[in-house]
Amino acid sequence: MKKALTIVCLVTVVILASCSKSKTTPDPGPGENFRFSSLVAADTVIKVNDITTVTAGATGDGLTYKWTASYGTFIGSGASVQWTVCHQDKFTITCQVSDQYNHSETKSIIVRSHN
Repeated sequence: MKKALTIVCLVTVVILASCSKSKTTPDPGPGENFRFSSLVAADTVIKVNDITTVTAGATGDGLTYKWTASYGTFIGSGASVQWTVCHQDKFTITCQVSDQYNHSETKSIIVRSHN
């Protein structure tokens, strides 16, 4: 009887050990690491015709950047661009970041210019 009880206990332990849940984290799916974390300008107040650098902080696969502004001129492309304006006012600069899996997010900042 002791032998049978020992065998049943061993079989139970083996079954329980083989049925335990895996504690590993699965790899993220396509595009799950996409994140648009920040949009910053080196200067948010500039003189007319001065230039400020605007940078989008983002992570993901195959990122693209689309820059727009209520007025002004962009120099360059990609995650960091330069921007200038020829008159005094308050302007909105917007960046849309997209990844290769069609995830997209948009952020905006305000830059003021003065004489």
